[in-house]
Amino acid sequence: MELIFPSQLGYEKIAREAIGTLARNMGFDPTRVEDLRTALSEACINAIEHGNQRQTQRRIHITCTISRNRLVLVISDEGLRFHPSQEIETATIEQKLAGLASARGMGLMLIEQLVDECGFLPSRPGQGNRFRLAMYNPPRRHGSATA
Repeated sequence: MELIFPSQLGYEKIAREAIGTLARNMGFDPTRVEDLRTALSEACINAIEHGNQRQTQRRIHITCTISRNRLVLVISDEGLRFHPSQEIETATIEQKLAGLASARGMGLMLIEQLVDECGFLPSRPGQGNRFRLAMYNPPRRHGSATA
């Protein structure tokens, strides 16, 4: 399944509804469905705001790959701004919340806690950013940051 929508806030809600329905139909626990919906929303918002710089003529692409016990989503933008391939900041969420470190990257930290696997996939200039989320049913290594 593939979803394509403009880089405009609000469209991520449509994506989260569609993917939530898909996950429910696959038999995911309702709590896991909500975790996936939240993670997907955050990934889409990041792609809209950071990758595509809120340029509404740019698109967000979501590709879903389904297997017997796994749902994999790849969220792609058209990459006006690229995410660095390596981790820049290693501050904890506690440090960020206390104002001792930049709040930047909190969305990625949240996503990591909600899905079994996540991370940026390699991309070349002009191809945009690609971010992968995976959830297993039953759950595997919750929070792993593997691409």
